Amino acid sequence: MAKAASIVKAIHDSDLEKVLKKLGLYERLVRGELKCAICGRPLTLENLGGLYHDNDEVKLVCNRIECLVDAAERVRRNRISRA
Repeated sequence: MAKAASIVKAIHDSDLEKVLKKLGLYERLVRGELKCAICGRPLTLENLGGLYHDNDEVKLVCNRIECLVDAAERVRRNRISRA
C-alpha cells in the first residue's frame, strides 16, 4: 500500500524576518506578544520552531519537539478532513 506524501515547506533563517513581516507577525513576535499555539509558551526569534495554517489562520509553534509533532499532526488531520 502506498503512503501519502507529505510536503514540508521550509523558510531559511535569512528569510524568516521577511516572511514574518509579510504576515504581520514580526513586530508582535519581537515584542513578546505571541505564544506557542500548542503549549502557550512565549515565543521569541530564538525559540520559534514553525508556522502552520489552521482554519485560514497562521499559527506559530515553539521549538519543543512535542509541539512540533502536535502541529504536524494537526496539519495532517486538517488535510484529511478537507479531502
